[in-house]
Amino acid sequence: MKYSLIAAAALLAACSQPEANENASAEAPAAHSYLKEAYAEVPLDQYLRIKDALVSSNPTEAQAAAQHLDSLWTTNSPGEQLQSAVRQIAASADLSEQRKAFYSLTQAYLVSLEQQPPTDSLYLQFCPMAFDYEGATWISREKAVMNPYFGDEMLNCGVVRRTLSPRTGATD
Repeated sequence: MKYSLIAAAALLAACSQPEANENASAEAPAAHSYLKEAYAEVPLDQYLRIKDALVSSNPTEAQAAAQHLDSLWTTNSPGEQLQSAVRQIAASADLSEQRKAFYSLTQAYLVSLEQQPPTDSLYLQFCPMAFDYEGATWISREKAVMNPYFGDEMLNCGVVRRTLSPRTGATD
């Protein structure tokens, strides 16, 4: 029990935001956009566009990216779990619901990457605090952690769990 409390305190300290400055404005900080200027017309880039929209706490952009990803799969079905998660994101304007569906999308996409390895290195990242400390993973092209489950609230909360190798899909 004692060690559990110490571990929980360490996780909280690792992922918490610094205390507010006494001189800081009482207004909430403006949301930042972490979206790239362009995304390729391929499923992986559209997955990353959804991730970046969630990092930006932008449910409208997440919906648009999910709709676009779904349209890319109309000729070649990726499987029911992938399509279901993408359609849940596309159908909801609720950021919390989109983030739950994104977790399912990530789990299904990881299975897909095992069958068809990526062409470049990707990073499997993990936030231990997501979903009431159950934790959640996501895929990123960048090694720097940008958390889609909390956005600016806890932008850098998380760790790189492993690297997905371009040749075999295996981890380093």
